[in-house]
Amino acid sequence: MKPLKANKIPLSNQVQQHILGLIKDDTFSPGDRLPSEAEFSASLGVSRPTLREALRSLEQEGVLLRKHGVGTFITSQTSFMDSGLEILESLERQAKRYGITLEVTNQTALERPATSEELDRLAFPSDTPIDILSVDRVITVKKKPVAYLKDVVPLTFLCKKDLENHNTSSVLDIFLKMDAPSPAFSRAEIEAVGAGKDEAERLGLPEGVALLKLTGQLYSLDDVIMDYSVSYFVPGFFKFHLMRKVPKL
Repeated sequence: MKPLKANKIPLSNQVQQHILGLIKDDTFSPGDRLPSEAEFSASLGVSRPTLREALRSLEQEGVLLRKHGVGTFITSQTSFMDSGLEILESLERQAKRYGITLEVTNQTALERPATSEELDRLAFPSDTPIDILSVDRVITVKKKPVAYLKDVVPLTFLCKKDLENHNTSSVLDIFLKMDAPSPAFSRAEIEAVGAGKDEAERLGLPEGVALLKLTGQLYSLDDVIMDYSVSYFVPGFFKFHLMRKVPKL
């Protein structure tokens, strides 16, 4: 890396923009650890206090995660998909619209008894055990993990054989291709969470990195829950928005 040159822009701001540029051109990727302060400041030709100021600003913006005694990690990069939450649509369909190629890795599909939490999420009584299809997979773009998706579906709606017969990893898209049952609407919750051990390992990120977690329940026309899903998105790869109407007084 070449030392930064002095100009009218504050040096700490130059450092911020330089680091963002390194992320944009893939010199640094989500999960990468930055060089030590001494090494990084020397390569940029700036003082360590100037570098710390830039790192502090990027941390506040959610671009970096600083872990005391461990290092500073990249958590995000420029968003490439802007998705509205009003209409439920699979990542595959969204990516196709944007001209982006998604790859599915580490997919597992298992038929097994539902856990007590899954029974609750699927609105089944705790004393009524059912078998479900559990589908887990990681979504990557240019070999970089961007999302970790988990679906739990009662076998009465979908089984492992149905999944194998369709050329897609999207449970929603499979439902839309089937004659019945037909999905009608979805209830979703979205929150920011720190990556746990499992999510961090699957997404190749340090534990504690901020992720967007979207929990959803897909309902049939008869108001029966067809699917319970948990999706973890790497910030910076996805941008979600919501159009809201203002009521008349």
